Amino acid sequence: MKITSVKAIPVNISFREPEIWSQGNRFGITSIVIEIETDDGISGIGESVPAPTPEVTIAAINSASPLLIGRDPREVAHRWLDLLSQGGWCSFPYVGNAAMAGIEIACWDILGKSLNAPIHALIGGAIRQQVPIMGFVQNTTPEQIERDAHQMVAMGYKTLYTKVGINEKRDLEATRALRKGAGPNIPIRVDANEAWSSGTALRMAHAMANLDLQYIEQPIRMRALSELALLRQRSPVPIAANQSSWLNWDILDILKIDAADVLMTDPWQSGGISGFYKAAALCEAASLPLVYHSFAPLSIATRAAMQVLCSSPMCFLAHQTYRHMLYDDIVTEPEVIESGHIKVQNKPGLGLEIDRDKIRKYNKAYRDEGYLSAYNNDNVHEGKSFTLPNQ
Repeated sequence: MKITSVKAIPVNISFREPEIWSQGNRFGITSIVIEIETDDGISGIGESVPAPTPEVTIAAINSASPLLIGRDPREVAHRWLDLLSQGGWCSFPYVGNAAMAGIEIACWDILGKSLNAPIHALIGGAIRQQVPIMGFVQNTTPEQIERDAHQMVAMGYKTLYTKVGINEKRDLEATRALRKGAGPNIPIRVDANEAWSSGTALRMAHAMANLDLQYIEQPIRMRALSELALLRQRSPVPIAANQSSWLNWDILDILKIDAADVLMTDPWQSGGISGFYKAAALCEAASLPLVYHSFAPLSIATRAAMQVLCSSPMCFLAHQTYRHMLYDDIVTEPEVIESGHIKVQNKPGLGLEIDRDKIRKYNKAYRDEGYLSAYNNDNVHEGKSFTLPNQ
């Protein structure tokens, strides 16, 4: 079997409500759908995320495509090494992993289809038949946070989460409202997205200590590992690393100095399904949980992550997705969250098919609207209206 073509198709899909976080607001997502065709008639699909923009990601994929034409996609490890070595992406892993992961996922999809097996069966098989998902409550007013949290618990979510790092007073009010709406028995988390200094992070951890947080995600800047380790030692609240654990060798550095209680990464940070599974293996060796971080991907990327989430013993906590926030998708049967869980699928490969009408529609939306960036957009929560960009 030989690869005959590699396509990168950018799409825009809006959110049902804006995402509010420390570095701006996001109205929807831009994602890059990958299609690989072969001379055997078997095709595979994957998904890459803009890093830092769709133009850069697409250019990276197009530059790598000649290394793939005429090669066997079922040799997933070999194709990945080609991209890293001949393609030179080993020296630029932050951009390279996010772009090349979509290609790697599509190769796994082809391998699974050729063997008539789900991808998780090829990496050891599922040890859980459904994967827990955390409910994402937007940091709006305390009253709305409490109502939304209460509603999500009623919908079956067993873990809730909100963004902080906006301002200290509001962060505390939001976290208290989240706890009140969740009730005393539901784990809650907050994510500061690097917004705090080490001193502020320690002070906020003490201020939130009586709210029984499962963890604070990435409270300080990503590269300050020694500060993160010191914060973890002093904090009354567990600390999770996400941006700090972007690459697998970052995870190793974190483990060496005991800088986190929970590790968070994904196939786009760690480098495909294989890289994500290796990240889980590092966590297993250290007896630390691994939580899936989401860039707000479509069902393709969510299903790819599910292959590891269902097969690793360290992925037992609730994970992040934006499935409930996305207005639509580009596959015929999107992933569904039911009672706070996503069921494990056992179809060959990823078990997904592209809806051609929708991918054309949302590719046009990208061409009309441009990149739906997560950074420096209007603060829609300050009384401004929210309009779906591509509906």
